[in-house]
Amino acid sequence: MTESITIIYNQPASGAYHQLGEGLAIEGVMESVKAVKSVLTRQGYSVQTLALKPPLSLAESELKRIESDIVFNLFEGFDGWPESEAAIALFLEESGVCFTGSPSRALRICENKAEMKKILRSHGIATPDWQVIYPGCAEKLKLAFPCIVKPLGEHASHGLSCDSVVWDVSGLMHQVELIWQNYRNHSLVELFLPGREFRSTVVGNGHLSLLPIEEILYNLPAEKPRLLTYSAKWIKGDEYFVGTSEQCPTNLDHELENKINAIAAAAFLLVGCRSYASIDLRLDNNGEPMVIDINPNPDISSEGGIKYPVKASGMDYTSFIELVLSSARKETSTTLQTIKP
Repeated sequence: MTESITIIYNQPASGAYHQLGEGLAIEGVMESVKAVKSVLTRQGYSVQTLALKPPLSLAESELKRIESDIVFNLFEGFDGWPESEAAIALFLEESGVCFTGSPSRALRICENKAEMKKILRSHGIATPDWQVIYPGCAEKLKLAFPCIVKPLGEHASHGLSCDSVVWDVSGLMHQVELIWQNYRNHSLVELFLPGREFRSTVVGNGHLSLLPIEEILYNLPAEKPRLLTYSAKWIKGDEYFVGTSEQCPTNLDHELENKINAIAAAAFLLVGCRSYASIDLRLDNNGEPMVIDINPNPDISSEGGIKYPVKASGMDYTSFIELVLSSARKETSTTLQTIKP
């Protein structure tokens, strides 16, 4: 009998992010929907798509009508409401639906960057020192400059620009105020690490596969901080878009490669990720890798960032999507596989 799959996603709509000039990150989900649907259809599955719209009660009523065997979850949250990503996953869990992607707990933890870092640090996983700062308390900063200032609860590089790296209290206060005005969010302020930057992709549920490590390379003017900004990801022709590239596989000695893989797998499991996630790391001044972010359910469009580690692993995109799909089906004991390029 043919297995049936419903792909769910957030219907792009003009909202808060569009008003900030950051709507492309919201619209990008359609590339993933198109690519995943194409693969699943070619593979012989019975495929439907379901675009979810706010409010949450309307989205939940739509989800109740799903009768498919598996939900392929590409829902990234409603425009301006990142917490809705975890809320939809929680509804699927409580409904007993088999779905791809991480459970609500992992999405909720990683949506609050300070909570994520606290959990990592408490289990011995290195992450840069940080503080949560809000307007009017910038003078309470205890960290040394330079620091990077991020919205506490955003993803897809929302709110990240070349001005996000600050060198004094004045710059800090400006960014904290800007984040509050634009996102109604506190700021995560952390030490800025100038070292090499890497991304590790982990796939699976029970049996984990680590894809070849990517290095993020920057070719920018000396005065520009090496940072994966919003424009580096989304704005073609921008200085950061042109000056940022990925190398995969990258040039790493075995010791550093093993460290990054071990940290990525531990972080994935520690916050409860499942199916697929990317872990971002940078080297500190001693050349030691530190986790700067965990991204459960990252962009998996065929021409997105995932294409580099997938290609370097020897898989094709179809095989990767099948691997993600299989992770939605129950597996037991955890095993680990590092895929060499």
